[in-house]
Amino acid sequence: MEPSERWALRADDGVIVVEFPHGTGLSPDDAEALLDRWRTTTDRPIDAVVIVVRTSRPCSDAGRRALRESAQIAVARGAERFAVVGERSKRRYLKRTIDIDGVDVEAFNDTAAARGWAESPSVAAPSIDTST
Repeated sequence: MEPSERWALRADDGVIVVEFPHGTGLSPDDAEALLDRWRTTTDRPIDAVVIVVRTSRPCSDAGRRALRESAQIAVARGAERFAVVGERSKRRYLKRTIDIDGVDVEAFNDTAAARGWAESPSVAAPSIDTST
């Protein structure tokens, strides 16, 4: 993570992983920086996205807008699966916000299981939280 960033974003083998550490908040400027980085990272086709939210802070309007736009960009680049990791309320919120027709969104308790599902959706992971 670069010192000026409040989040980490990387692409590996068609899967985009974005992580928001404890205490992360997104100002409008942070959200624009995230979207700019997202656009350059998703300049080629992608299969899936893993979103890891470790912060308990409420999502700002800028954060909501960035999430919606980034999901739309990812879907336009071919993403068919979104895995979300975080506290139960965050998982529910992310699933509702990403709700796009034809896109699978699954909630997970841990990053490894989310990444495994994102890379191979036919693999059932025991840490999928079906109570969301």
